[in-house]
Amino acid sequence: MKRVHLDAKHLENVIRNTIEAVEKGHEETFKIAEHAKKECERLEKDLEQIKKNIAETIKTVEKLEKMEKNSKYQLMVVSRDFENYSEEDIKAAYERSREIQIMLTLEREREKQLREKRDEMERNLKNMQDILKKAERVTLQMGVALNFLKGNLQDLSEKLTDINQKQLFAGKIIKAQEEERKAIAREIHDGPAQSMANLLVHLEVLEKIYEDDPDAVKRELKDLKKIAKNTLAEIRKIIFNLRPSALDDLGIEAVARRYCSEFQEETGISVDFVVLGERVKLDSNVEITLFRVIQEALSNVKKHAMARNVRVKLEFLSEAVNLGVEDDGVGFDIEKLDEKEGDHFGITNIKERVDLLSGTVRIRSEVGCGTNIFISIPLR
Repeated sequence: MKRVHLDAKHLENVIRNTIEAVEKGHEETFKIAEHAKKECERLEKDLEQIKKNIAETIKTVEKLEKMEKNSKYQLMVVSRDFENYSEEDIKAAYERSREIQIMLTLEREREKQLREKRDEMERNLKNMQDILKKAERVTLQMGVALNFLKGNLQDLSEKLTDINQKQLFAGKIIKAQEEERKAIAREIHDGPAQSMANLLVHLEVLEKIYEDDPDAVKRELKDLKKIAKNTLAEIRKIIFNLRPSALDDLGIEAVARRYCSEFQEETGISVDFVVLGERVKLDSNVEITLFRVIQEALSNVKKHAMARNVRVKLEFLSEAVNLGVEDDGVGFDIEKLDEKEGDHFGITNIKERVDLLSGTVRIRSEVGCGTNIFISIPLR
């Protein structure tokens, strides 16, 4: 079966895009609902005004109908008794009746148009109210769905982020292991391996001269003894650096003090080791982390700092243990640290080790002003 590679970063992007798309749809639906609400309010206001206009028009029509009725009666009287009225009176009566009829016709047409407009507006209002209800319902449903998606997708995103971090951390662990193996191989090659090769050469010389020159044999044996002692010391040093067994018996203070002393003898760099606070027995993981940080920090001093003095301060508190390593070397630009990961791999290693114990790391350095590394590990 073909193995499927999990691209956590790609899945995170898909999740992020999905949430953004749903949020955008929710916003658009909300805008539609808001627009429908405003449109309903406008239609209701206009409809109310039209109803008022219709009521006024109806009053005007009723008034004109009464006036028309009166004008017709007046016209009938004038027509019946035309001999009692002048030609101008008769003409005025006809014109008045005609004028009222025209006004009445216009008002009736206006009433008809207003009623049609009212009916159309009522239909539009009903349709817009239906749209508003649907939009509000969809907005509510999308809001619930969005909250659900955000919760679940956020959980998934966090899991994928955790997977990403684990993959990255696993890669760093492998890299650190390979670097450590290279360092061990180099130490063995440059130290015990060379000494053993030298020892074999001396043994071959002894094999050739042991009968002819006994005094030379004695001298060679002394040299061989010295080589064997040095080789044993180098092997013990390598073992100590890998995992100092004294940590379990003597604790971090004694082991760190010994390491600082040996570092001073080897490099000529003065190391001031200070312990503050009431000593307590620390968890083995905390002790080995503190020891590794001291190793990494002093190794960095030896390789890069060109320092003359180093101060290592171990401080025991009730809730945490602090470690500070400060040198008076050349320092470096903190902002360019990431660009020089290969050169300052020790500092990266320090951050990763301390982070595993939920600790904090603070590094302060300036070119020409030395470096100060401070770590704090909580005591659980």
